[in-house]
Amino acid sequence: MSPKLSASLSRLGQPSYLALNRLGNEPNKGFALPLALGLGFVMVILGLSTIMIAQSDRTSAFSRKEAGASLAVSEGGMARMLSQMTQPNNRILLTRSYDTINPKTGTTYLGPDGILNSGDEETTAIDEWTGYTGSTSSPCEDTGTTITPSVTTSGNMGSGGQYQLKAYRYNPTEQTGTLLIEGKQGERVSYVLSTLSIQSEVENFPGVLAMEGAYIRGRTLIGQHANLYFDPAYSVDSSLTDKSAPNDVDRSAYLNAIYSTATDGPAEDLIAGNIVGCKVTQTLSVDLPSTVRSLGSVRSSTTLTAADSPYHIEELELDGTNVVNVDTTDGPVYLYVTKSFELRGNAQLRNIRTDGQLPRVGDLRIIVHNAVGPNLAIELYDQSCIDTAFVYNTENDLHLQGTGDGCPSSGNTNFDGVAWVEDVVSSINITPHTRSVPSEDFDIITTNGSTSGIRVPNDVSSLADVVSGIGITPKNKFGYVKSWQRVRL
Repeated sequence: MSPKLSASLSRLGQPSYLALNRLGNEPNKGFALPLALGLGFVMVILGLSTIMIAQSDRTSAFSRKEAGASLAVSEGGMARMLSQMTQPNNRILLTRSYDTINPKTGTTYLGPDGILNSGDEETTAIDEWTGYTGSTSSPCEDTGTTITPSVTTSGNMGSGGQYQLKAYRYNPTEQTGTLLIEGKQGERVSYVLSTLSIQSEVENFPGVLAMEGAYIRGRTLIGQHANLYFDPAYSVDSSLTDKSAPNDVDRSAYLNAIYSTATDGPAEDLIAGNIVGCKVTQTLSVDLPSTVRSLGSVRSSTTLTAADSPYHIEELELDGTNVVNVDTTDGPVYLYVTKSFELRGNAQLRNIRTDGQLPRVGDLRIIVHNAVGPNLAIELYDQSCIDTAFVYNTENDLHLQGTGDGCPSSGNTNFDGVAWVEDVVSSINITPHTRSVPSEDFDIITTNGSTSGIRVPNDVSSLADVVSGIGITPKNKFGYVKSWQRVRL
């Protein structure tokens, strides 16, 4: 056999390289397509994830931008409201409240204390702003002009932003005003809460208000608010329906009307403020609250606090060195006295604070009333003292029968505070007195030459809530910002 033939036969018996290569790839047929599809699917998922992440980032960025914009709107709305409240005609609203209903809770937003979610919120909206007007005059002046507030409680701001006043609460105890403003930008809502100090000044404040007559007989009335109001119908000259300042030409006529001329004892004018002839009707409630702490008779030293206020005292009778301290550090204290009220010797009824701050006259309020029998007079004898209190007795008198300086303040006084009573009557201070007071009280004694009287505190802003009831409009203004913060409802 020739070599060529042998080689040919050998090739015929063995597969070629190409044939073997094709045979080796035979099991992999059909795998490439699924692999390509799988890789494509993965790429699609990665692409969608990237798009979703980018979209989420854009949404978050937009949401943050919208939230920032809503906060800017609420703060801008706060600035606008403060600007409105500084206008002269709108300042009279600073000592009044406006509180709408929160639809999420069904109650007002702030409540009387001006604090969110403190539990004192009401179920009825509070609106002491709408329709309220004031006057530039006092109760006895006809020349005043009407003060009409004009406040816008909502508005637009920027592109699509809106703000709205949700609440304003005046707290007479703290003398603060708290504003809650809502700002909206798109779907985002923000709230800003700001608390400011409120300064309230009252011109011609009635430091001593006799709803009927004043029979002073030489007692001192001192202090920058020592203005004495009386009803001319209960004086010797019913035509005196104006006011008279010290040294006015008609001053002697007004002193005569309140029984405080040389005929009645004093040789000089001892009234520091205006004497005002005017019938003033006050409508503060004298009824006992539904819930009180009853003390019965108080005849010895004790301490009363705001935690248990209001108190009902049937007989308040102090003598000797007995002292009743009324601690108003934590808030106002109300005393309702219904049967007898007298201080003798060196006894004191004192408004005190333990936090280093001076007590305020409006934080101790003494309401005298007896609904079932003869109403009682407030009797002050000897060197006794009522110190820094507001006394309210619409149906009987304050009797000044002291003989010396019973109170710790400067000046000669037995009463430091504000007295709104039916009559102010002094003991007879000459022997014999030459003028009889109509319906002379049987229990007025003779205290010759005594001038111990009343000092009205210089700061009466804590009584701004009651003066509107007699037609006096306080002059209000912002003091300073106590807080400014973003809040969540």
